[in-house]
Amino acid sequence: MHKKMKKLLACLCCMAMIVPMCAFPASSEDEASDTADSSDEGAVDMEDFEMDDDEPLVTDEQAMAEMKLAAENDKLALYYNDKDIRIALVDKNTGEIWWSSPINADASAGKAAQKQELKSGMTLIFGEPSKRRTTTNQSASRSKETMTVSGNTINVVYDFESTAEIAVPVTYTLNDDYLSLHVDTSAIEERNSDKIAVEMAFNSTFGAADMEEDGYFVIPDGSGAIINFNNGKSGYRVYQGKVYGADITAVKTTKPAVTQDVYLPMYGIVKGDSGLMVVADKGDTCATINAYTAGQNKTSYNACYFDFEVRTSDEYLMGGDSNPLRVFEKRGILVPEIEIRYYPVSKDDKSDVDYVDIANAYKGYLKTQGVEKSSTADASALYVDFYGATLKTETVLGMPVTMQHKTTSFSDAQDILSQLKGLGVENMIVNYNQWTTADIKEKVSDKAKPSSLLGGKSDFNALMSYANSNGITIYPEVDNLTFKSGSGYFTMTDTAIRVSNAYSRQIEYDLAHGIENKFYKSMSLLSPRKYEKVFNNLASSYSKYGLNNISVGSATTVIYGDYGRNSVSREMFKENLKGYMSNLQSTVGSVLADGANAYVLPYVDHITNIPLNSSKFDAFDQDIPFYQIVMSGLKPVSTTAVNGDAQIADLVLRAVSCGSNLRFDLVAEDANELKDTRYDVLYYADYKYWLEDAAGCYKFANEVLKDVAGAEITEYNILENGNIETVYSNGVTTVVDLNAKTVTKNGTQYSIYDYVGKEVIG
Repeated sequence: MHKKMKKLLACLCCMAMIVPMCAFPASSEDEASDTADSSDEGAVDMEDFEMDDDEPLVTDEQAMAEMKLAAENDKLALYYNDKDIRIALVDKNTGEIWWSSPINADASAGKAAQKQELKSGMTLIFGEPSKRRTTTNQSASRSKETMTVSGNTINVVYDFESTAEIAVPVTYTLNDDYLSLHVDTSAIEERNSDKIAVEMAFNSTFGAADMEEDGYFVIPDGSGAIINFNNGKSGYRVYQGKVYGADITAVKTTKPAVTQDVYLPMYGIVKGDSGLMVVADKGDTCATINAYTAGQNKTSYNACYFDFEVRTSDEYLMGGDSNPLRVFEKRGILVPEIEIRYYPVSKDDKSDVDYVDIANAYKGYLKTQGVEKSSTADASALYVDFYGATLKTETVLGMPVTMQHKTTSFSDAQDILSQLKGLGVENMIVNYNQWTTADIKEKVSDKAKPSSLLGGKSDFNALMSYANSNGITIYPEVDNLTFKSGSGYFTMTDTAIRVSNAYSRQIEYDLAHGIENKFYKSMSLLSPRKYEKVFNNLASSYSKYGLNNISVGSATTVIYGDYGRNSVSREMFKENLKGYMSNLQSTVGSVLADGANAYVLPYVDHITNIPLNSSKFDAFDQDIPFYQIVMSGLKPVSTTAVNGDAQIADLVLRAVSCGSNLRFDLVAEDANELKDTRYDVLYYADYKYWLEDAAGCYKFANEVLKDVAGAEITEYNILENGNIETVYSNGVTTVVDLNAKTVTKNGTQYSIYDYVGKEVIG
């Protein structure tokens, strides 16, 4: 545990009284060296990885003696050193000092290049379009840095005048409970048209921990993960997670690695009784989370930070050339602002902080951003996904013909729901996929028009009437990510354009080889410019039809740009989408999200299909239900498909341990009829084999969740015996035993074997 001495607080108080709050201009410019640009990464032998004995170690007290007070309030104090261009954020509750860069960087292990990187307040990657290349510069060795102070704000200018000919102004402002780092991108100076800013990172070692410190990073990858400091994984690659996923406008020729989404633009640092919750408040759509431990980046430090891609790039092939050419976005920086917020986290009793405290700090941030508790959060439910119909190629008179193929009609859905109701499922939330003719035909679907193949308007109305009478909520879904020409939208005019100026055609990948599967034709990616029309039509049509619930498919998880004549960046699309979602919510009513990125959280009432695991990168040390903890007491969340998982009991028990509802995929069609369709991945979903088990899993989970729905998780502990203890804000405590397959709630034990057969759950 890392404790601060009382005399340090006394020292800070003395400094606050004697240091005037005025401007202190300063500048520093290091001579450029051949080793200044650090681009080499890789592992080192930790046994030979020692501190530099030639450099004396500096204590926090000694470093603070060189600092000047810029601003303070009841909770925080902000200091700066205009010689080293370093700032320090002090949590007055614990005395923890969060340095913008390590005070002992020069004494750390590693080469000069790595030490310069540790000391740099900014890293700039600039591109040279004519040469189709990028170069990395560290501010400590490649820029002229100036620092001034005004009020509660520190202004820093990083001027890479001798290399990139680019200057970037940054402001640090102390607020009531956080420090803000802000960049107005319109103020960035690019003095040479052939040298453009492409990517930038700020304070990449803010809060970095040395080899003697204990703690970990909290990473919102999938459900969440932990990276322990000094975990000895120097042989593995550093972690990089693109916030909200990659921009899919640029289509890869080979299938990218399958990873979980990063739904939340934040990360956490935990050090004993102190923590730091860091949020990309602006510019989040172009942010990537980076994390490395001692040895991974050839340094003796552990660090986590954001970098921001301010210009998108793409690659394309010329003729028979096998080496792709790189091109950059031509229309300037399309990200108006970048803002990082640093929130110190500590407890009044100065006990240890953990990832639950980081989660609840982020929850507090979300509440300031308009995320309110859903009216549906106080009840548990079984979540069900139905799949209406898809296209299938069949032989007619000896000729291959693509036809609509029914998988779950409206009457089928009503029958399945009726059977589940009869088996004791009291509350159901249903997401109905591909229920309109346009959606089935893979065209843009912006009207509430039930498919005649599935039973038409009469059967659909009967289904909705049955659901309304039996406490079942159905969300008819439309997913307009990709499309074919028709229904008023055309691939020649409404397709998103890549940076390379080509149409963005989304492809299916071969499962065995990861290359394009020619069996399926490529689909056009709908331009973000058309979403306003789509959402307005949906809001009007659903409202006229009398539908009060809607699901918009991948619109809540996929964010991308259009780089044609009328450019729309990811950041612009995000801001527009928030307006569209707000209008949809106010016009139609309740919104279900099939996964939810942070920016749509104010506008959704249910979140489904959230995994209970991370991407399982080698750098990770433990999976945690971070997303579920954040959402506890705010939005009801469900799992990925239980019946699509190989370890059903484990998934159900872990879901119960973090207050997550359960979800099942169900189709009325026999699984063998789904072959050679886009539904072939639903081979497990034949309802006839799952009704009793789905009902049993629901009833088991409901015994616990009915008493904690709407409550916040205040503690989540993995005990020494492997059991999981969860404490809720309403006083309920649960203990999940993964081995015995039981859950104990306030002393009462429930066994999953009493609800579901062993032949199903093992």
